[in-house]
Amino acid sequence: MASVGTSRWADTVEDLELDARRRSEKERRRLKKAERARLLERTQQQVDDSGGYDTDHGRASKRRRITPTDDEANAAASNDAQPAADRRPHRAEAGGWGKCRSVENFEKLNDIEEGTYGWVARGSDKATGEVVALKRLKLEPQDRSGLPITGLREIQILQDCRHSNIVAMKEVVVGDELSKLDNSIFLVLEFVEHDLKGILDDMPEPFLASEVKRLLLQLTLGVAHLHDNWIIHRDLKTSNLLLNNRGQLKIADFGMARYVGDPPPKLTQLVVTLWYRAPELLLGTRTYDAAVDMWSAATR
Repeated sequence: MASVGTSRWADTVEDLELDARRRSEKERRRLKKAERARLLERTQQQVDDSGGYDTDHGRASKRRRITPTDDEANAAASNDAQPAADRRPHRAEAGGWGKCRSVENFEKLNDIEEGTYGWVARGSDKATGEVVALKRLKLEPQDRSGLPITGLREIQILQDCRHSNIVAMKEVVVGDELSKLDNSIFLVLEFVEHDLKGILDDMPEPFLASEVKRLLLQLTLGVAHLHDNWIIHRDLKTSNLLLNNRGQLKIADFGMARYVGDPPPKLTQLVVTLWYRAPELLLGTRTYDAAVDMWSAATR
């Protein structure tokens, strides 16, 4: 009888140490929360035992005065009598959009690939040394309308979708000379070591059944999160599924993704790589929904 193979993502010493640190941190937070609850309960008990009296001085605590005094009433009346132009409105501080950082803050390490909507390179943040993926969005020099709609959709979707099985966007950076028409915009993404297509092409033996289950579970969780937020990816394929060294799968490349509603709007049928394209797209339908992603997810 053949022995059962060991998974590529079996726990290593490094994984066990990481899990131990996580458990220790979780236990520390639990104890801290329990201590806060005990202090709150003790304080409440002291208030109940005092019967509404100030325990420090043995006298009844002061009641909060609701009815204004004559002086306060006169001050309020004089304030109302002031012209509206003389009164300064109270404004709360609100957050705003900050200036995008320059791509010069990152050091390019090597090219990764070039796709339909831009090329991707591996880089590192000069300030922190963190390794990231830099995706440059393609801009047409003769198009003066600015960032293409596909780029805007990709940025919006990556900002809205935070999930462990979807690649994370950290920030958007630009070049220094914004006046140039050929200036590029870069998405700073988390760096993931592999893509599923490259692994399938180079691996000497197929995945174990347990590994296939784990990958499929992560893929369906990521796709379900997109569909729960009314997003269709429309380009699911093995080269757009990234895989790190711990076996965590992440969906990437949202250049063709878009939001939809119910009922779905009329959409182009020229989406999804041919070998992953659903039958209704091949037949030229203009109305489709999340089912096209499910077909792609089930296609090898």
